Amino acid sequence: MAVKIKVFLYYTGFWITFAAAFAAMFGMFVAAVMGVPFGVMLSIFGVAVLVFRADFVISELSPQLMLFGGMSGAFFAAFLGLLAVKLGYAVSRLFLRIKRRCDRLREW
Repeated sequence: MAVKIKVFLYYTGFWITFAAAFAAMFGMFVAAVMGVPFGVMLSIFGVAVLVFRADFVISELSPQLMLFGGMSGAFFAAFLGLLAVKLGYAVSRLFLRIKRRCDRLREW
């Protein structure tokens, strides 16, 4: 009886951890999906403003800020996407570790 409770508690803890990691991964993936194209687009607008010397047309931002801010935003969003993938691998390793531990407890 005590083994079943331990196994249940291990799996319950894992699923709570999985839910929190899934929520974090979802947020990071959404930021990556929206941030990379927006950052690249902002950089392209910055280059266009620099090339055509149209500072007054696009926005009040300086072209250099648009160019380098857009690229840094795109790279940061891509970093968040890669971090979400790494978090997924960590959660899957945790599941395998918990599954092995529960299998050993059941054999006892």
